[in-house]
Amino acid sequence: MPPHLVAARELPTVPRPRPRRGARGKKLPAALRFRIARWSDNELILFDDAARESWILYPPRSRYAFVRRVIGDALVVEHRPWSPDRAAEEHVVRLADGCVRHGIACKAQDAIQAAVDAGFDPFR
Repeated sequence: MPPHLVAARELPTVPRPRPRRGARGKKLPAALRFRIARWSDNELILFDDAARESWILYPPRSRYAFVRRVIGDALVVEHRPWSPDRAAEEHVVRLADGCVRHGIACKAQDAIQAAVDAGFDPFR
């Protein structure tokens, strides 16, 4: 058989990347925990493969009409578990106050920190 026609079974396989996990009982830093899936001026989508969930950040500059702006200068963070039996959760975050519902201890803080570490400005 000519070398340019190699059977598929003879091709080397490339292993799929494994989700990043920290040592037992330790969380990875935010920048290592998330994978950037989409980056635009309107949104930043982060995947947490280990937790099987997405975090979508809509900064105040976002022009998407479907984003409900309760507070004009707030960041809207949508948490979407990859499970059909769990509903998406929305967090409205202000720079000075943190999450309107959960304060500074909000679960969205890790996604926001990862965005900042990557160079995305979530509050502009």
